[in-house]
Formats: sequence, C-alpha cells, structure tokens
Amino acid sequence: MKTEVISIINQHSLFEIITHEGPDPDAVGSSLALGLGLQSLGKSVRTVYPSPVPEELFFTSRPVEVAPFLPEISILVDVADMNMIGKVSPQGKIVVIDHHVSNDGFGNISWVETSKSSAAEMIFDLFSEMGLQINAAIAQNLYMGIFGDTGGFMHANTTERVFEIARDLTHKGADPTGIAYILKKNRTVAFYEILCLAIKRMRILGGIYASYISQDDLGRLNARAQDVSGVIDEIANIAEAKLSIFIKQLEPDKVSCSMRSRDSDAALQTALAFGGGGHAMAAGFSLSGQAPAVLDKVIEEGLKWVKTD
Repeated sequence: MKTEVISIINQHSLFEIITHEGPDPDAVGSSLALGLGLQSLGKSVRTVYPSPVPEELFFTSRPVEVAPFLPEISILVDVADMNMIGKVSPQGKIVVIDHHVSNDGFGNISWVETSKSSAAEMIFDLFSEMGLQINAAIAQNLYMGIFGDTGGFMHANTTERVFEIARDLTHKGADPTGIAYILKKNRTVAFYEILCLAIKRMRILGGIYASYISQDDLGRLNARAQDVSGVIDEIANIAEAKLSIFIKQLEPDKVSCSMRSRDSDAALQTALAFGGGGHAMAAGFSLSGQAPAVLDKVIEEGLKWVKTD
C-alpha cells in the first residue's frame, strides 16, 4: 500500500493532513513532517487538528500556511478509525497512514503497518522510498514522533530499526537532548497536583490500578487539559500494575480513557469493549458519561483480560 500512497502523492497537488483528537508527539511530529515533505515537493498543504495541539509540542517547524483551498486528498495520519478525528470531516479522497493494531483498513487507500513503532517511522520510510530529502526541520519532527511513541525508547516497539532511524535523523539535524527534555522534563505543578489526586483516589483490584480526574477537579486545581497528559504513564510505572486505567473528564458529559497493560493485550481488549482501540498494551476510547461510573465499568471489563498468577 505504500506504493499506492506514493502514487497518490505524485498525482495530486492539494492535500490536507488530519490526525487524531488529543494529539500526542507522534501525531504532531508525523503530521508536520509529512506536511513539510509535501510542501518541499511543491504541494499545497494544510494540517488539521480536531483538538488543540498542546503548547509544549509547538517547538518544531511547521508547514507554511497557504490560502484556503479545496483538498483533493485527505491524509489521515496516526488515526485508527474515524471516531478518532472527532467532528472533523475530511474534504478529499481519504488516504490512511497508521500503525495501530485495531485499524480495520478503512479509507479509500489504507497503508497500515502494525509492526512499526510510530506513524513517524512510517513517514520516514515513505520519504526514504520516494527519495525525498529529509532536512533538519523534518528530522526534528520525525524524531519527536518516534521518541514519543516509544516512550523515550523504553517500550517494546523500540526495535533495532528504530535506533537506526534515530541515528540517521540525528545526523540530519534532529536534537535528541532538546527533544527529550521538552517531552520528559517539562511538567507543570498542576500535572503533579493531578497525579497526586489520581493516586489518592486510586482503585486497586486484581492487578488493576485505576483512577480518574473530573472537570471540576481541573477547575479547582486551575489546571489545563494538557496538564493531564502523561498521568497514565506514571500510573503504569507502578510495579504491581498489570492494567493501568486513567479516565479524564474534560467535558460535562464526555470522558476519554487511556490504558496501559504490562505483559498482555488487556489494554486493547478492554478498549475494544467500549468501541475504542489502539495497540496491544496501550489503548483507549472516548464515550458519553461521568468518570466515576465509567471507571466502574472499565474495571469490571478489565478484570476479564488481566492475567492472574
């Protein structure tokens, strides 16, 4: 399918690039790198984000804004299903570039490689096959995406190939130390206040460690939505946690749930039960409801999938 994506790029001139709600480093890095690459080929490009990009991810170069146009092609990057783009409506023929296990191959053209660490790794491979020059701006974005989705080269998706790409991107101008500090050492006090509250109300049952944060909590702590990012990974660091669950209520009647599992596909199986998806050990979903009630249901489902000794 990669060759079909290359053919589409060569045959068209007007592109929009869309990624998922709550954009993370991979979503931002891969979409911006793709945009920069397409613009270097003389294409007209706009990037579309269903929800705001966190302020801390605004440090990389971005494609030049162009006058409004009707796109011929809508490239959905790091998107496993249409629910992930919220209320955004693609305007062109849909091309999907994704690495999620739960992706069922939607779109007019779908290039899905679940063995890849990140969408950023796929964009690197795309550019390499096209012979497109990766400059420092593109390299910085791709490195950010790979670093983010491998958890700083800690997750099981950190392959030998990932290190080879990281070395190449560093040679081309990516700043490993700068990216690592921005993504790993840039927390606000509000983040730690949220984490403390989440730990205080933690529910622990059968290897499941689960908590939530409400909209009222955020208001009381004077916290922003982006201050919640990364809490699930801190919960997942608990040694005994086989399945970690964190529910965020950022709207009056809508929650989003992030999950991590240590040595099984419990996170993915639990997410699928609620219409979500992702990777085997990192998955999530969004739905209507109130955080405490949804948490009870997620724990109940999670217990079906957690391995017991």
